[in-house]
Amino acid sequence: MARQDSEADDFWNSSSIKSFNFDDEETGGALFGVSKSGTARLSQQVRASLPGEDFGGTSDSLTGSTSTTPSNTAPPLRSLISENCLASILEADLPDAVYGGRTKKNDMKPEEEIRMLKRQVQERWDAPPVDLTIKNIFLGRPHSLEPYRSLSSKHLLLDAAINLGDGNAILEVVLFLVRTLKKSLVHQILAANPVAAAHYARYLATRLQATELTDLLVMLGKSREAAMKQYQLCTATQSVQRQIQKLKLCISSHFVQGDPNLKKIAQNHVALLEWEQAVGAMDSEDLVGKSAVGCLAHACRLHWDDPRGSPTNPFSLAQLHGVCEKQVQWTILSERASQQAWPDIDSVFITKNWIGSGTKLKLALPIEKVVIQLHSKGAPADVLSKYLGFVDGQERRIALAQQLGCHKVVIDGYAALRDRQGLQGYKATLHPGSESFLYAEGVLRVSTTKWKN
Repeated sequence: MARQDSEADDFWNSSSIKSFNFDDEETGGALFGVSKSGTARLSQQVRASLPGEDFGGTSDSLTGSTSTTPSNTAPPLRSLISENCLASILEADLPDAVYGGRTKKNDMKPEEEIRMLKRQVQERWDAPPVDLTIKNIFLGRPHSLEPYRSLSSKHLLLDAAINLGDGNAILEVVLFLVRTLKKSLVHQILAANPVAAAHYARYLATRLQATELTDLLVMLGKSREAAMKQYQLCTATQSVQRQIQKLKLCISSHFVQGDPNLKKIAQNHVALLEWEQAVGAMDSEDLVGKSAVGCLAHACRLHWDDPRGSPTNPFSLAQLHGVCEKQVQWTILSERASQQAWPDIDSVFITKNWIGSGTKLKLALPIEKVVIQLHSKGAPADVLSKYLGFVDGQERRIALAQQLGCHKVVIDGYAALRDRQGLQGYKATLHPGSESFLYAEGVLRVSTTKWKN
């Protein structure tokens, strides 16, 4: 019994797990089975893999052994971060002397503390190495750009930031240049560094600094982009009246030279906004924000009978805004058919021959689509038959008429082909005693002796 108590005391007073000690430099030391030098070896392995190693393997431990099982879930590290940025991260755990010293003041001798304070004061006025400052920006460490007073040192700062490839570092350096240099010098530097110029342009656009952004784009020789950016900012204005005023000012300021087509588009936009505002108030309907085709549909519904030349007339509106003929015809077809205004559709699509002996179709749309649209809008049989008559080829006409249930056109088509057997087969599909059935019987009776069997 005493032996058992002794063994129990030994259990509570001993342990196979050693505590972690930062000062322990033994090569065999480990914490919970992880080698203390594993981080350094992992850093070396990542560095070695940068030129072209595959990151598909899975790491088994910090000792560096990897499994050969491929994995498609993790993208290559090079696609997520540049090699320079990754190298800066891996070098972040440098000796204390490189990064201003991390030793606690309580553990320092007075003379060491004095030396450290002198070094900090000196670094406040003497610029540290450019690469170190840029890495500190990237890693989020304390830093200052004020010591870089000369123009050459500012150039070196920007070159180092671009070489690192971190957008935040590039933008911080550019903003430092903007604060400390004349505008002409800043533009000169940005003109020679397109990457920095792109970051700064994005920054200005995000902060809606339209004047500075326009000046920058014009300086870079991108007058078209400057005009379009101003145009985009004007269209973001909520008040319609204010938006019209800004657009007119933008056109007079930025669209005087350059592509005349862009100027025409901007002028048409202003004219459309004014039309929407005026006609919307007249018809008690909110039209602001509609496209030219949407406004054309509104005009076809409510202003069809307005005189030609009137701003509200559909044809005048379409001509003013350059709506293509197909869009005009389709809009007229859809809107007037919805109003059951079949004579209006005829007046647009059907004209007389030049000798006055017949009619012809004035149509930019496929006739099959026109007939199908008329049928979907509830056009009567005589209207469908009229437009089916313009379909080329009896076979095509018969097939489309069967699809739409225009029995008379189908019967007349078989009669034109003198196809008695086809007509008999089609008559069998009709309801006995119906008007179409009786019409087919009459055609068959009259032409018994003349048709082929």
